[in-house]
Amino acid sequence: MLRTWQDVTEKWRLAAEPGLDDAGGHAAHARAALLAGDVGEAEREFQRAAELRVHAHDEVGLGDVLLARGRWKAALRRYQRAARVAPQDPLAVLGRSQALVVGGEAKTAAGELEERFAGTADPVLRYYLASTWCSVADQARTRTGEDVLVFTSAEQVAVCERAARRIIDLNVADAELRRGAQRLMAEVASARRWRWEPEGIAVSLAVLAASLGFLLVAMGGLAGNVGLVAVGVLAGGALLALIVLRFRRQNWRVLADQRARTRRG
Repeated sequence: MLRTWQDVTEKWRLAAEPGLDDAGGHAAHARAALLAGDVGEAEREFQRAAELRVHAHDEVGLGDVLLARGRWKAALRRYQRAARVAPQDPLAVLGRSQALVVGGEAKTAAGELEERFAGTADPVLRYYLASTWCSVADQARTRTGEDVLVFTSAEQVAVCERAARRIIDLNVADAELRRGAQRLMAEVASARRWRWEPEGIAVSLAVLAASLGFLLVAMGGLAGNVGLVAVGVLAGGALLALIVLRFRRQNWRVLADQRARTRRG
């Protein structure tokens, strides 16, 4: 979903002021109403402007009205009409990306924005890139019944790391986006932290494996049996490797397993 009303309206900073003719007057009133959050007035004025001219921004404005009302599919059609009128207009591209985000396709939206604007220095376009990557991270994770976003796969962790790094790299003026990216990086680091599970059993088995290996090495050394020494080294190493494979887990996996057991219980 969109984070704020700013996600809908910020792109209008890229648009030139409408002309002074009748259509331009309606467009100017519509734009002012949209920025003020008066979607009803914005819709009426954009419709009046559209009756007098063919302009991509009228379609974008009507798309914004529909998006504000939660009708993202209808909004997407408006943005696509705008793109047919003016294929290179950034407002049409940004509008489409917002509709995709609301429709749960933030990853697709981010890919399209990166293809068009990856190297831009424009602060508005960089804001939309960062905001869309924030939505990618939100949609990548699993939402619990308590409305908490959690990791349940290694792919989710990887996607969120990429999103956080990209937001940090964009270095936008929006402090909330920057702080959110830093928090997300901390969550990724925590999710990838290794731990023993169950810890008590794993540690006990590791001690026993090491002890067995040392015992065989010691016995071989005292007996002058090189073969027994080699067996002790190999056996101890192999057992420790098996224990690591069986009981060493990344934090995200342990927590995901715990939540799954809780649901089953």
